[in-house]
Amino acid sequence: MTIQEEIQNGESRTLEYKATLPHDSQKWIKTIVAFANGAGGKFVLGVNNQREFVGLEKSVDLFELKDNIADTIGQMCDPQIMFDITAEMVGDAQLLIVNVFPGNATPYFIKSLGKENGTFIRLGATTRNADWTALEELSNRGRHVYYDEFACPSVKVEDEDIKYLCKDFSERADRKITRKDLENLNLIIGNKKDTATNAYAILLGKHDYTSRIQCARFRGTERVDFLDKKEYEGPLCEQIDEAYKFVLNYLSMAVEIDGIVHKEKYELPHKAIRELIINAVIHRNYQISSSVQVAVYDDRVEISSPGTIYGSLTLEEAMEGRSSIRNKTLARTLEKIDMLEGWGSGLKRIFSQCEEYGIPYPVFVEIGDMLRVNFYRPSYKNIGDKSAIKQDVGDKSAIKQDVGDKSAINYKEKILEYLEEHAEARTQEISLYIGLKLSRTKDYLSELVEEGNIIANGANKNRTYSLKK
Repeated sequence: MTIQEEIQNGESRTLEYKATLPHDSQKWIKTIVAFANGAGGKFVLGVNNQREFVGLEKSVDLFELKDNIADTIGQMCDPQIMFDITAEMVGDAQLLIVNVFPGNATPYFIKSLGKENGTFIRLGATTRNADWTALEELSNRGRHVYYDEFACPSVKVEDEDIKYLCKDFSERADRKITRKDLENLNLIIGNKKDTATNAYAILLGKHDYTSRIQCARFRGTERVDFLDKKEYEGPLCEQIDEAYKFVLNYLSMAVEIDGIVHKEKYELPHKAIRELIINAVIHRNYQISSSVQVAVYDDRVEISSPGTIYGSLTLEEAMEGRSSIRNKTLARTLEKIDMLEGWGSGLKRIFSQCEEYGIPYPVFVEIGDMLRVNFYRPSYKNIGDKSAIKQDVGDKSAIKQDVGDKSAINYKEKILEYLEEHAEARTQEISLYIGLKLSRTKDYLSELVEEGNIIANGANKNRTYSLKK
């Protein structure tokens, strides 16, 4: 992808641009730090907020500017950040590109602010101070250790729980799993007194209240009216089983003719659904106070997990099959019991199943500190926007929210909240964040423009929105 194409896609986790270098070094050096703590990134000078290539001012001494940037990064940051600086012409515009490489010695921070206040991370297109959970995860990464392998002193190792795990794992793996296997997997730290790890607690459903899966079936394509909702706690493998069944219960069946035999199959590949749910619980950040959420809409199955792509991996690299494991012990355990087939191969299997079905791949998006997957239902195109897929929910039907006139206010507040964190954003980005269709999102954006709360920049496909200053 050329720099022009990257710029036109807008700022992201790995891209930020400015017309000129801010005089206050902290305003841009924190982005350099955030890139180093994440997947790396490009800091581009010579591009304004409207994505126009204005170039550096003619009076700027290019070599002096490069030296100034390099010296500032070296003096203000700790540990040493790896980067290079290049100049590139786009038409008549002279750009300067600082390419920051992802670091292995995390956390990187601004020396004058100290590690606690000077560590920054990238969430979407914004740079933020790392909170204590992000700082701890960065520290673990720098030491090449994993949260799920740490001791969990609040959970006792009980014989009853050991028997349950061995029995359940043996049945799933179709071979005998022993207490010794649990120790070898680092679920139990064996010493004078057995100690549970976080992975052990998570697998038993004893970690904390966030270690659960919330499932919902919504009417239509927006997160407004519930038709059904469930919350699954307890042992992790059972949560996966129940969430998987929940989704299948609300998928339509299609008839496939194989010769003279008529076969029924789900409209979406069921193995891919299960794999996506497993990925969500394996790769989520268990230090974030949130749950994995699985939602079924008329047009899609949506799976959200707390935590962005782990480490220095970008979303594009993950799509290509590269893997970066946040919870190594959990991943090894599920692989041991045949619930997970080889690290990094899950997405390839999902894509292959989609190709067999002749349907589009799931869409992966990072929204703040969350990774979301949208798996679009082929049955929806046969229904149109006016009617929902009918489900037999009986007496359990809709648990309706009291939306009324408050819904517009709530959605507008969410839009303003998003724009407070982003210098500018496109309609599609805002739509994903607030969970509404593009058409509805455009309506609320127009109202906010008319009310004087936000401004529209550009026209048509290139239009973006920002807060009115």
